[in-house]
Amino acid sequence: MRTLQKRLRFDGKNSLIMFLIPITLYMILFFLYPIAYEIYISFFDYDLGSPKEFIGLQNYMMIGKDDQFIGSLVTTAIFITSSVLCEFVLGLCIAILLNKESRAMDFIRTVILIPTVFTPLVAGLVWKALYHPDLGIISYYLRQLGIDIGRGLTVERSTALFAVIIVDIWEWTPMMVIILLAGLKSLPVEPYEAGRIDGASKWHLFRYITVPLLRPTFTVALLIRTLDGLKVFDIIFAITRGGPGTATTVSNLRIYEVGMQNMEIGYASALSNVILLIGIVTGILFIKILYSKKYGGIR
Repeated sequence: MRTLQKRLRFDGKNSLIMFLIPITLYMILFFLYPIAYEIYISFFDYDLGSPKEFIGLQNYMMIGKDDQFIGSLVTTAIFITSSVLCEFVLGLCIAILLNKESRAMDFIRTVILIPTVFTPLVAGLVWKALYHPDLGIISYYLRQLGIDIGRGLTVERSTALFAVIIVDIWEWTPMMVIILLAGLKSLPVEPYEAGRIDGASKWHLFRYITVPLLRPTFTVALLIRTLDGLKVFDIIFAITRGGPGTATTVSNLRIYEVGMQNMEIGYASALSNVILLIGIVTGILFIKILYSKKYGGIR
């Protein structure tokens, strides 16, 4: 009997190892190795097609003098702040409205996810057509309303970034809705019943019960969308390609220009590592908030 138990235990461990091997290989080949190679190549002066020359930290020292990259970081920060905050506010409002049980609500929850089905590149191409200065339906109706959009929303420097932010809000607000709606569904009913007995209004129930209980969900939702916003490339590449000028050139577009157009692979790797570091620091800050008692995080 003991021999059989040991054999079953051993077989269980073998099964677990067999399941872990593909995942481990995947992580090594498609995650750890590319990052390690990117860090390695960032210490070289390497133009594609030319031999590598070790230059130490020179690529990183050049970043502080690269005004275009610094400007792209500012543009990225504006893009993330504007889009994520709008998605959060809209997502929370929609989630509260959908926090009811009925067949109609089930249908609406399904329909509202449609924008997230589009890949960012396809969404960008669709909105590029809608924004077309002469043929786009959005441009047409804005002019009919007497709104001056100049040569077009995506052509004017003053409106181009706003136009691509609208596209990001349209595509990713549904995901924010789903995350926040899941948080609302998981809340206990007892605090609300106690609040109603004490005569609390809907606003007080939301402010003093819903918001504190949902803070961990808020943090997770904001973390996911912030890190996702840090990777933005497809939508802007499809609509404006970083123009007009550098009005919509986010950090990933600047890296694309350096690496794929100028073929400066070593310097592009150094820029990518800066974005990677920013993402890691951002993730650590959000996780600290998530588990911080001061902000009502997970205990």
